[in-house]
Amino acid sequence: MITFASSVLESVRNEGEQGYPQECCGLLAGKKEANSFLVYAIVPMENRMASDILDRYLIDPKERSCAEEKIFSDSMELVGFYHSHPDHDPYFSQTDLENSEEYQFGTPWLPPTYCYLVISIRSGKAGDFAAFVIKEGKAEKIEVGV
Repeated sequence: MITFASSVLESVRNEGEQGYPQECCGLLAGKKEANSFLVYAIVPMENRMASDILDRYLIDPKERSCAEEKIFSDSMELVGFYHSHPDHDPYFSQTDLENSEEYQFGTPWLPPTYCYLVISIRSGKAGDFAAFVIKEGKAEKIEVGV
């Protein structure tokens, strides 16, 4: 399960609307407890995808590293990532799966390490959202609480 403060989820919605029609992306900061993720803040990242920016995203590793240092200094940890799906449903695509860190390490599969939030932005307005973890090389939808 992933639990958000309502203001945090609203921030993700705003980021998606502001970035439309391009995909927005960023980090989820908070705490991991057993099989749940608690999200206290987001860290928006610039989408560095040179092409296909309407349906792909890329986070600069140096920018991510600096953001993670700040997250840790605020007594939190990186618990996941978010991105938008402009004019599409909030599903975890094959590209999303293949770009996840758990998938890239391959077998033996890592246990779910991060949560991945996907938010649908249709015609510039935030809509449905869904969260996923990677388990045994497959995306598994998880419950979202606010």
